[in-house]
Amino acid sequence: MTDSVDDNFLSHTLSSADTQDAYALAAINSTTSLNPAQAYLIGLSSAASRQTMKSFLNIVAGMLGFTSLQNCAWGSLRRHHIRGLLEMLQVSGRAPATINTYLSALKGTAREAWMMKQMDTESYQQILTVRAVRGSRLTRGRALAPEEIRALFRSCEQDTGCKGPRDAAMLAVMLGCGLRRSEVVELDYASILYKEQALIVKGKGNKERLAFMPENVWQRIHTWTDTIRGEQEGPLFTRIRSGDDVTFQRMTPQAVYHILGQRRIDSGIDKCAPHDLRRTFASMMLDNGDDLITVRDAMGHASVTTTQKYDRRGDERLRKAANKLKF
Repeated sequence: MTDSVDDNFLSHTLSSADTQDAYALAAINSTTSLNPAQAYLIGLSSAASRQTMKSFLNIVAGMLGFTSLQNCAWGSLRRHHIRGLLEMLQVSGRAPATINTYLSALKGTAREAWMMKQMDTESYQQILTVRAVRGSRLTRGRALAPEEIRALFRSCEQDTGCKGPRDAAMLAVMLGCGLRRSEVVELDYASILYKEQALIVKGKGNKERLAFMPENVWQRIHTWTDTIRGEQEGPLFTRIRSGDDVTFQRMTPQAVYHILGQRRIDSGIDKCAPHDLRRTFASMMLDNGDDLITVRDAMGHASVTTTQKYDRRGDERLRKAANKLKF
C-alpha cells in the first residue's frame, strides 16, 4: 500500500464521523504493532461495543497498575490474575452481568495475546477455564404509562419549530418499533420501505431486520419527511441547529438521550431513558398477547432469554398477590 493511497483512504475515513475509529486507523497506518487489547477492540462488531470494552479494559489496566490499556502487559496475564480481578469487581459491587462482560473482554484480549505469540498456549487455555460469575440483579428501567406517552407527543406537537415533527417521528419509531437509540441514528432515508410500511434496521452484530411501522408511526414519519426533511439521501433523523437550520448531519446516540430528556421535562413525566421506550414497546407487545418469539424477532434479540428480561407481567402478578394478603 503506497503512501498516497494511505493518505487518501485516511482522509476519506477521517471526514466521516460515523466511520471514524482510532484503533482501526492505527492498525492500517501504524508502523508499530498494536497490543492485544487494541487488536481485540478492532475485532468487535460495533462502535458502541468498542467504546464499552475500551472503558472496561482501561479500568482493568488501572487495577493491574498500568496507566492505560495501551501500555498494559496483557501477555503476562495468568489465570490467578483474572480470578483476582473478578473478585475485586465483585467486592466493588458490580452486577454479575457486568463482571461477566469484563471477563469476556479479558478472554478476548488473552486470545489476541496468544495469537500474537505474547502468551503461551498453556496460560491461555487456563484463562479460558475461568468460569462466569453466577447471579443476577433486578432489571433496571421501566415501561412508560399510556398517559406519559401521550404527554411526550403533546410536547412535540406543541413545538411549532422543525424539531417538533422530527422528535415526534423519532420517538414514535422507538416506541412503535422498539429500536435502540444507536439503531435510530443509523437509519437513512433509504431505510424506508414504502410498499411494506417498514424500516430496514441494522442492529447488533451487523444484522439487518425489518421493523414494521404501526399507522401512527407511519404518519409521523411522513409528517417529518414531507413537510421538513424532504427526500434527499442521507440520515433519516438529522441534526437541527438553532434557528430551525435543518442540516443533513447524522445525529449521535447521545443527542437522542438529550432530546428525550428535554421532552420529558417539558411534558412533566417521571425520569426515563431511551431504552425505556424499547421496554415500553416490548411490554405493549406482550400485553397484546404476542408470544416471546415474535417479540424477540421484533426487537432483534439473538436469544429469547434476553427478551424474557423485558417481560414484567410476572411483577404485576406478584403485586396483585401481595395486595390480597390481609393481616
